[in-house]
Amino acid sequence: MHESVRLNLPYAPALRDMPACGIDQLKHSLDDLVMPGELVAAHDATAGPLRACRLTGGGVLATAQLGHQEVRHDSTHLRDLSGDDAIVLIALDGKGVVSQQGRTLPFGKGDITFRRARMPSVARVDEPASLVMLRLPVARLLRDALPGHSAFLPGRADAASGIVRTIHCFIESALPGFARMSADAIPAAEESLIALLAAAYLEASTRRADTRHTTDTRHTAAARNPLRWSQLSAYIDATLRDPELNVESCAQALGVSTRYVHKLFESMGTQYGRYVLQQRLACARADLENPFWHAQSIERIAYRNGFNDPAHFSRRFCACFGMSPREFRQRTRSQASLAHAQ
Repeated sequence: MHESVRLNLPYAPALRDMPACGIDQLKHSLDDLVMPGELVAAHDATAGPLRACRLTGGGVLATAQLGHQEVRHDSTHLRDLSGDDAIVLIALDGKGVVSQQGRTLPFGKGDITFRRARMPSVARVDEPASLVMLRLPVARLLRDALPGHSAFLPGRADAASGIVRTIHCFIESALPGFARMSADAIPAAEESLIALLAAAYLEASTRRADTRHTTDTRHTAAARNPLRWSQLSAYIDATLRDPELNVESCAQALGVSTRYVHKLFESMGTQYGRYVLQQRLACARADLENPFWHAQSIERIAYRNGFNDPAHFSRRFCACFGMSPREFRQRTRSQASLAHAQ
Protein backbone atom coordinates (compact mmCIF):
# COMPACT_ATOMS: atom_id res chain seq x y z
CA MET A 1 0.00 0.00 0.00
CA HIS A 2 1.44 3.42 -0.91
CA GLU A 3 2.14 5.39 2.26
CA SER A 4 1.12 8.71 0.72
CA VAL A 5 -2.40 7.48 -0.03
CA ARG A 6 -2.68 5.76 3.34
CA LEU A 7 -1.84 9.00 5.14
CA ASN A 8 -4.37 10.96 3.10
CA LEU A 9 -7.26 8.68 4.05
CA PRO A 10 -9.53 9.86 6.87
CA TYR A 11 -10.11 7.73 9.95
CA ALA A 12 -13.33 5.79 10.42
CA PRO A 13 -16.18 6.56 10.34
CA ALA A 14 -15.50 9.09 7.55
CA LEU A 15 -15.25 7.50 4.09
CA ARG A 16 -13.39 9.25 1.30
CA ASP A 17 -14.38 8.81 -2.36
CA MET A 18 -11.54 7.19 -4.28
CA PRO A 19 -10.98 7.67 -8.04
CA ALA A 20 -12.84 4.90 -9.87
CA CYS A 21 -13.82 6.40 -13.24
CA GLY A 22 -12.21 4.18 -15.85
CA ILE A 23 -10.05 1.12 -15.46
CA ASP A 24 -6.83 3.09 -14.86
CA GLN A 25 -8.24 5.07 -11.94
CA LEU A 26 -9.91 1.99 -10.49
CA LYS A 27 -6.67 -0.02 -10.72
CA HIS A 28 -4.67 2.75 -9.03
CA SER A 29 -7.17 2.98 -6.18
CA LEU A 30 -7.32 -0.80 -5.67
CA ASP A 31 -3.52 -0.98 -5.78
CA ASP A 32 -3.40 1.46 -2.89
CA LEU A 33 -6.30 0.11 -0.85
CA VAL A 34 -5.84 -3.64 -1.27
CA MET A 35 -2.54 -4.55 -2.96
CA PRO A 36 -0.86 -4.00 -6.34
CA GLY A 37 -2.04 -6.20 -9.17
CA GLU A 38 -2.96 -6.61 -12.83
CA LEU A 39 -6.56 -5.54 -13.45
CA VAL A 40 -8.45 -6.75 -16.50
CA ALA A 41 -12.08 -5.73 -16.96
CA ALA A 42 -14.72 -6.81 -19.47
CA HIS A 43 -15.48 -4.20 -22.13
CA ASP A 44 -18.89 -3.52 -20.61
CA ALA A 45 -17.74 -3.58 -16.97
CA THR A 46 -18.73 -0.67 -14.78
CA ALA A 47 -17.65 0.36 -11.30
CA GLY A 48 -19.76 2.16 -8.77
CA PRO A 49 -18.62 4.33 -5.88
CA LEU A 50 -15.38 3.30 -4.18
CA ARG A 51 -14.95 4.74 -0.69
CA ALA A 52 -12.33 4.09 1.96
CA CYS A 53 -11.08 5.05 5.39
CA ARG A 54 -8.33 4.12 7.83
CA LEU A 55 -9.26 1.92 10.78
CA THR A 56 -8.47 3.51 14.10
CA GLY A 57 -6.59 0.42 15.29
CA GLY A 58 -4.65 -0.10 12.07
CA GLY A 59 -5.74 -1.15 8.60
CA VAL A 60 -8.11 0.04 5.88
CA LEU A 61 -11.82 -0.44 5.20
CA ALA A 62 -13.40 0.19 1.80
CA THR A 63 -16.81 -0.22 0.21
CA ALA A 64 -17.04 -0.86 -3.53
CA GLN A 65 -19.39 -1.79 -6.33
CA LEU A 66 -17.47 -3.69 -8.99
CA GLY A 67 -18.41 -5.08 -12.39
CA HIS A 68 -17.10 -8.12 -14.30
CA GLN A 69 -13.35 -8.00 -13.80
CA GLU A 70 -10.31 -9.93 -12.63
CA VAL A 71 -7.29 -8.87 -10.60
CA ARG A 72 -4.12 -10.98 -10.52
CA HIS A 73 -1.58 -10.35 -7.78
CA ASP A 74 1.73 -11.95 -8.81
CA SER A 75 5.03 -12.06 -6.95
CA THR A 76 6.31 -9.16 -9.07
CA HIS A 77 3.44 -6.99 -7.82
CA LEU A 78 3.94 -7.95 -4.17
CA ARG A 79 7.70 -7.87 -3.75
CA ASP A 80 7.74 -4.37 -2.23
CA LEU A 81 4.92 -4.94 0.27
CA SER A 82 5.80 -4.71 3.94
CA GLY A 83 3.99 -6.18 6.90
CA ASP A 84 1.81 -9.28 7.02
CA ASP A 85 -1.78 -8.33 6.25
CA ALA A 86 -5.02 -10.22 5.68
CA ILE A 87 -7.46 -9.27 2.93
CA VAL A 88 -11.11 -9.79 3.85
CA LEU A 89 -13.89 -9.54 1.24
CA ILE A 90 -17.47 -9.41 2.50
CA ALA A 91 -19.89 -9.97 -0.39
CA LEU A 92 -23.09 -8.01 0.16
CA ASP A 93 -24.18 -9.02 -3.34
CA GLY A 94 -22.78 -10.54 -6.53
CA LYS A 95 -20.66 -13.57 -7.30
CA GLY A 96 -17.02 -14.35 -8.00
CA VAL A 97 -13.96 -16.44 -7.15
CA VAL A 98 -10.85 -15.92 -5.04
CA SER A 99 -7.83 -18.22 -5.58
CA GLN A 100 -4.64 -18.50 -3.53
CA GLN A 101 -2.16 -21.26 -2.59
CA GLY A 102 -3.91 -23.80 -4.81
CA ARG A 103 -7.30 -23.13 -3.21
CA THR A 104 -10.27 -21.94 -5.22
CA LEU A 105 -12.91 -20.13 -3.16
CA PRO A 106 -16.13 -19.35 -5.05
CA PHE A 107 -18.17 -16.72 -3.26
CA GLY A 108 -21.73 -15.52 -3.56
CA LYS A 109 -24.04 -13.16 -1.75
CA GLY A 110 -23.29 -13.21 1.96
CA ASP A 111 -20.00 -15.14 1.84
CA ILE A 112 -16.73 -13.83 3.29
CA THR A 113 -13.30 -14.73 1.90
CA PHE A 114 -9.93 -14.40 3.62
CA ARG A 115 -6.48 -14.38 2.06
CA ARG A 116 -2.97 -13.14 2.71
CA ALA A 117 -1.83 -9.92 1.07
CA ARG A 118 1.79 -10.90 0.49
CA MET A 119 1.03 -14.15 -1.37
CA PRO A 120 0.03 -14.32 -5.05
CA SER A 121 -3.70 -14.56 -5.62
CA VAL A 122 -6.48 -14.02 -8.14
CA ALA A 123 -9.78 -12.28 -7.40
CA ARG A 124 -12.52 -12.38 -10.05
CA VAL A 125 -15.98 -10.83 -10.11
CA ASP A 126 -18.37 -12.82 -12.32
CA GLU A 127 -21.54 -10.88 -11.49
CA PRO A 128 -21.68 -7.23 -10.40
CA ALA A 129 -20.78 -7.23 -6.73
CA SER A 130 -21.21 -4.94 -3.78
CA LEU A 131 -18.29 -5.53 -1.42
CA VAL A 132 -16.91 -4.43 1.91
CA MET A 133 -13.14 -4.89 1.85
CA LEU A 134 -10.76 -4.82 4.78
CA ARG A 135 -7.01 -4.97 4.85
CA LEU A 136 -5.56 -5.34 8.32
CA PRO A 137 -2.61 -7.07 10.01
CA VAL A 138 -3.07 -10.80 10.52
CA ALA A 139 -1.95 -10.28 14.12
CA ARG A 140 -4.79 -7.80 14.65
CA LEU A 141 -7.37 -10.10 13.07
CA LEU A 142 -6.49 -13.24 15.03
CA ARG A 143 -4.94 -11.78 18.22
CA ASP A 144 -4.99 -14.49 20.92
CA ALA A 145 -5.64 -17.23 18.35
CA LEU A 146 -2.56 -16.32 16.28
CA PRO A 147 -0.12 -18.83 17.88
CA GLY A 148 -2.31 -21.70 16.72
CA HIS A 149 -2.69 -20.27 13.22
CA SER A 150 0.83 -19.26 12.18
CA ALA A 151 -0.04 -20.75 8.78
CA PHE A 152 -2.78 -18.25 7.90
CA LEU A 153 -4.44 -20.00 4.97
CA PRO A 154 -7.01 -18.69 2.51
CA GLY A 155 -10.55 -19.56 3.44
CA ARG A 156 -14.23 -18.80 3.00
CA ALA A 157 -16.89 -18.32 5.65
CA ASP A 158 -20.27 -19.43 4.35
CA ALA A 159 -23.26 -17.11 4.29
CA ALA A 160 -25.30 -19.72 6.18
CA SER A 161 -23.08 -19.42 9.26
CA GLY A 162 -24.70 -17.73 12.24
CA ILE A 163 -21.53 -15.73 12.82
CA VAL A 164 -21.52 -14.53 9.21
CA ARG A 165 -25.17 -13.52 9.45
CA THR A 166 -24.30 -11.53 12.57
CA ILE A 167 -21.53 -9.76 10.66
CA HIS A 168 -23.99 -8.75 7.96
CA CYS A 169 -26.43 -7.46 10.58
CA PHE A 170 -23.58 -5.42 12.05
CA ILE A 171 -22.70 -3.96 8.64
CA GLU A 172 -26.33 -3.15 7.83
CA SER A 173 -27.20 -1.61 11.19
CA ALA A 174 -24.10 -0.54 13.12
CA LEU A 175 -21.73 0.48 10.33
CA PRO A 176 -23.97 3.27 8.98
CA GLY A 177 -24.29 4.58 12.51
CA PHE A 178 -20.55 5.00 13.02
CA ALA A 179 -20.85 8.64 11.99
CA ARG A 180 -23.13 9.34 14.94
CA MET A 181 -21.00 7.52 17.50
CA SER A 182 -18.73 9.23 19.99
CA ALA A 183 -14.98 9.17 19.50
CA ASP A 184 -14.74 6.71 22.40
CA ALA A 185 -17.34 4.31 20.98
CA ILE A 186 -15.93 4.02 17.44
CA PRO A 187 -12.78 2.00 18.34
CA ALA A 188 -14.87 -0.40 20.44
CA ALA A 189 -17.38 -0.89 17.60
CA GLU A 190 -14.50 -1.42 15.19
CA GLU A 191 -13.00 -4.08 17.45
CA SER A 192 -16.39 -5.80 17.63
CA LEU A 193 -16.50 -6.16 13.84
CA ILE A 194 -12.94 -7.51 13.71
CA ALA A 195 -13.64 -9.98 16.51
CA LEU A 196 -16.65 -11.29 14.58
CA LEU A 197 -14.52 -11.64 11.43
CA ALA A 198 -11.90 -13.58 13.41
CA ALA A 199 -14.62 -15.89 14.73
CA ALA A 200 -15.90 -16.47 11.18
CA TYR A 201 -12.39 -17.30 9.94
CA LEU A 202 -11.66 -19.66 12.83
CA GLU A 203 -15.02 -21.40 12.42
CA ALA A 204 -14.36 -21.92 8.71
CA SER A 205 -10.80 -23.15 9.43
CA THR A 206 -12.06 -25.69 11.95
CA ARG A 207 -14.62 -27.08 9.50
CA ARG A 208 -11.97 -27.32 6.77
CA ALA A 209 -9.58 -29.15 9.12
CA ASP A 210 -12.33 -31.57 10.18
CA THR A 211 -13.12 -32.31 6.53
CA ARG A 212 -9.48 -33.00 5.71
CA HIS A 213 -9.17 -35.29 8.72
CA THR A 214 -12.16 -37.42 7.78
CA THR A 215 -11.66 -37.57 4.01
CA ASP A 216 -7.91 -37.79 3.45
CA THR A 217 -5.47 -39.53 5.80
CA ARG A 218 -2.53 -39.19 3.39
CA HIS A 219 -1.84 -35.67 4.66
CA THR A 220 -0.95 -36.72 8.22
CA ALA A 221 2.75 -35.88 8.09
CA ALA A 222 2.20 -32.45 6.55
CA ALA A 223 -0.58 -31.73 9.04
CA ARG A 224 1.97 -32.09 11.84
CA ASN A 225 3.83 -29.13 10.33
CA PRO A 226 1.26 -27.12 8.36
CA LEU A 227 3.49 -24.05 8.37
CA ARG A 228 6.16 -25.79 6.29
CA TRP A 229 3.65 -26.98 3.69
CA SER A 230 2.06 -23.52 3.62
CA GLN A 231 5.49 -21.94 3.07
CA LEU A 232 6.37 -24.44 0.35
CA SER A 233 3.09 -24.14 -1.56
CA ALA A 234 3.20 -20.34 -1.24
CA TYR A 235 6.72 -20.22 -2.67
CA ILE A 236 5.70 -22.43 -5.58
CA ASP A 237 2.64 -20.26 -6.23
CA ALA A 238 4.85 -17.17 -6.23
CA THR A 239 7.40 -18.64 -8.67
CA LEU A 240 5.19 -20.99 -10.69
CA ARG A 241 5.72 -19.01 -13.89
CA ASP A 242 9.51 -19.26 -13.62
CA PRO A 243 10.64 -22.14 -15.88
CA GLU A 244 13.80 -22.42 -13.74
CA LEU A 245 11.80 -23.36 -10.63
CA ASN A 246 13.18 -26.59 -9.11
CA VAL A 247 13.46 -28.55 -5.88
CA GLU A 248 16.78 -26.92 -5.00
CA SER A 249 15.33 -23.40 -5.17
CA CYS A 250 12.37 -24.53 -3.02
CA ALA A 251 14.71 -25.98 -0.41
CA GLN A 252 16.85 -22.84 -0.40
CA ALA A 253 13.79 -20.60 0.02
CA LEU A 254 12.60 -22.62 3.03
CA GLY A 255 16.06 -23.17 4.50
CA VAL A 256 15.69 -26.95 4.46
CA SER A 257 17.22 -29.87 2.57
CA THR A 258 15.97 -31.10 -0.80
CA ARG A 259 15.23 -34.43 0.89
CA TYR A 260 12.87 -32.67 3.31
CA VAL A 261 11.08 -30.99 0.39
CA HIS A 262 10.56 -34.38 -1.25
CA LYS A 263 9.24 -35.74 2.07
CA LEU A 264 6.70 -32.93 2.25
CA PHE A 265 5.39 -33.84 -1.18
CA GLU A 266 5.30 -37.53 -0.25
CA SER A 267 3.23 -36.70 2.82
CA MET A 268 0.72 -35.02 0.49
CA GLY A 269 0.57 -38.14 -1.69
CA THR A 270 2.31 -36.57 -4.67
CA GLN A 271 5.73 -35.67 -6.11
CA TYR A 272 7.36 -32.35 -6.85
CA GLY A 273 7.25 -32.64 -10.66
CA ARG A 274 3.67 -33.90 -10.73
CA TYR A 275 2.46 -31.18 -8.34
CA VAL A 276 4.12 -28.31 -10.24
CA LEU A 277 2.87 -29.64 -13.58
CA GLN A 278 -0.70 -29.93 -12.25
CA GLN A 279 -0.57 -26.40 -10.86
CA ARG A 280 0.76 -24.96 -14.13
CA LEU A 281 -1.81 -26.84 -16.20
CA ALA A 282 -4.62 -25.68 -13.90
CA CYS A 283 -3.50 -22.06 -14.27
CA ALA A 284 -3.21 -22.41 -18.04
CA ARG A 285 -6.68 -23.96 -18.24
CA ALA A 286 -8.10 -21.06 -16.20
CA ASP A 287 -6.46 -18.61 -18.63
CA LEU A 288 -7.93 -20.45 -21.63
CA GLU A 289 -11.40 -20.33 -20.05
CA ASN A 290 -11.08 -16.70 -19.09
CA PRO A 291 -12.61 -14.30 -21.65
CA PHE A 292 -10.09 -11.69 -20.55
CA TRP A 293 -7.33 -13.80 -22.15
CA HIS A 294 -9.10 -14.85 -25.37
CA ALA A 295 -7.00 -12.42 -27.41
CA GLN A 296 -3.73 -13.98 -26.21
CA SER A 297 -2.04 -16.73 -28.21
CA ILE A 298 -1.67 -20.29 -26.94
CA GLU A 299 2.10 -19.75 -26.96
CA ARG A 300 1.80 -16.66 -24.75
CA ILE A 301 -0.32 -18.58 -22.25
CA ALA A 302 2.21 -21.44 -22.24
CA TYR A 303 5.12 -19.10 -21.48
CA ARG A 304 3.02 -17.16 -18.99
CA ASN A 305 2.49 -20.30 -16.93
CA GLY A 306 6.08 -21.54 -16.77
CA PHE A 307 6.29 -23.74 -19.86
CA ASN A 308 9.33 -22.94 -21.99
CA ASP A 309 8.18 -25.14 -24.89
CA PRO A 310 4.65 -24.57 -26.32
CA ALA A 311 4.67 -27.98 -28.02
CA HIS A 312 5.48 -29.69 -24.72
CA PHE A 313 2.70 -27.67 -23.07
CA SER A 314 0.19 -28.80 -25.71
CA ARG A 315 1.12 -32.45 -25.27
CA ARG A 316 0.82 -32.26 -21.49
CA PHE A 317 -2.45 -30.36 -21.68
CA CYS A 318 -3.92 -32.90 -24.09
CA ALA A 319 -2.81 -35.80 -21.87
CA CYS A 320 -4.44 -34.16 -18.84
CA PHE A 321 -7.68 -32.82 -20.33
CA GLY A 322 -8.22 -35.01 -23.39
CA MET A 323 -7.96 -32.23 -25.98
CA SER A 324 -5.47 -29.67 -27.20
CA PRO A 325 -5.39 -26.17 -25.71
CA ARG A 326 -6.79 -24.78 -28.95
CA GLU A 327 -9.68 -27.27 -28.98
CA PHE A 328 -10.38 -26.56 -25.32
CA ARG A 329 -10.52 -22.81 -25.95
CA GLN A 330 -12.83 -23.25 -28.96
CA ARG A 331 -15.17 -25.48 -26.94
CA THR A 332 -15.22 -22.98 -24.08
CA ARG A 333 -16.09 -20.14 -26.47
CA SER A 334 -18.85 -22.18 -28.09
CA GLN A 335 -20.38 -23.05 -24.73
CA ALA A 336 -20.25 -19.41 -23.64
CA SER A 337 -21.91 -18.27 -26.88
CA LEU A 338 -24.66 -20.90 -26.52
CA ALA A 339 -25.32 -19.91 -22.90
CA HIS A 340 -25.49 -16.24 -23.89
CA ALA A 341 -27.94 -16.99 -26.71
CA GLN A 342 -30.23 -18.85 -24.33
